[in-house]
Amino acid sequence: MAERQSLSESRLPEGARRGRAADSVERVYAIIKEWAIEYRFLPGQKINEAELASQLSVSRTPVRAALNRLERDGFVINIPNRGFFAREISPAAVRELYELRAAVERAAFVHACARASDAQVEATVAAWEDHGDPQDGGSWAPVALADEAFHMALVRLSGNGQMVLAVEALSTRIRFFRRLALEALPQRAQSYREHAAIIDALRRRDAIGGAELLERHITLSAEHAAAAAGRGMARMLFGSAA
Repeated sequence: MAERQSLSESRLPEGARRGRAADSVERVYAIIKEWAIEYRFLPGQKINEAELASQLSVSRTPVRAALNRLERDGFVINIPNRGFFAREISPAAVRELYELRAAVERAAFVHACARASDAQVEATVAAWEDHGDPQDGGSWAPVALADEAFHMALVRLSGNGQMVLAVEALSTRIRFFRRLALEALPQRAQSYREHAAIIDALRRRDAIGGAELLERHITLSAEHAAAAAGRGMARMLFGSAA
């Protein structure tokens, strides 16, 4: 059966074969990236390319292409003559990512105050306010996703595509820690209060005051996320009770 499929594909036009190969690479990349974001690979774990290829029912070629892209994205490292390894969990590295995020989002907020229309601002606010109740103890994961979406929406209001791309990349790298940090109700409630203050500054077009609020908000989040990095490592090694 596998041989007949291969022969059938060999009769496809060259462009169609390239299209199928590209689709396969994108699918494999998306799956492995999601696993890396969620730390399905333990920190420092060697990634077995042959095993991944078998799990995903593909050859090693799209797996290798995906891992090369994920190295550029910061999710894996490639050690010459040894292979690919999952990223480590480091509180210091988490803080650095949040510091970079704070710098970009602060600048984006200033542009948003100058460039976004009132309608765009209100649409961003409505999307955040409609997502749910911060006191719902069972909904921390949706809250984390809504928090990420809110910050991305603020950056989009800047009208700067490069800032959007930068924060999107940063958001995927910190998503795991953001979710852990927002498990705690006090941290979740604090985040809501800070968002309300940021929204108020945005509506008033207070670029300087709002940018300072946003930077402080992300800096405080960095401390919670760095602590979450330690909890995340313990949870992976010792189970959910850690």
